[in-house]
Amino acid sequence: MNPVDSQFTKEEVERLCELYLDCRLSVLEETELEYVLMHCDFDSPIVNETKEMMAVSRAIKLEAVRPHKSFWTWSLRGAACVAIALGVFAIFNPVNTNENDDRCIVYVEGKRASGDEAQKIAEADVAKMQQFIEVVNEQQVQEEAKVEEFMNHINQSR
Repeated sequence: MNPVDSQFTKEEVERLCELYLDCRLSVLEETELEYVLMHCDFDSPIVNETKEMMAVSRAIKLEAVRPHKSFWTWSLRGAACVAIALGVFAIFNPVNTNENDDRCIVYVEGKRASGDEAQKIAEADVAKMQQFIEVVNEQQVQEEAKVEEFMNHINQSR
């Protein structure tokens, strides 16, 4: 028996998992729960689901955000958003017919969402990305016009 198993009951660990999935734990509490889950031998659907969710969040590393004012940076950000939106869209419209191969769990405001709800959210995000791309394209045209005007002004002053 692990030392963690003797400190916590299965019900206590499951309750902590529920709180984690409802986004009610602090960062320190989440770290402690992750430690408990790594060292306990409890097996239940909610414990397994929480372990999966924590593995996903552990795989994502956040970097410091530095402000950029370059047009190309905004273009790259827009392209990244489109790629993410396409990835989300691809998740909800799998090519293969075997549904047991892949699983995606979506939470909205701490509650598990159905497949239809998740698809509607993804479609709304794709629509927002398309609007963003249109705005970026308009800005690009404006910036190119400014550069052309500036170059014409320089050429005329020579």
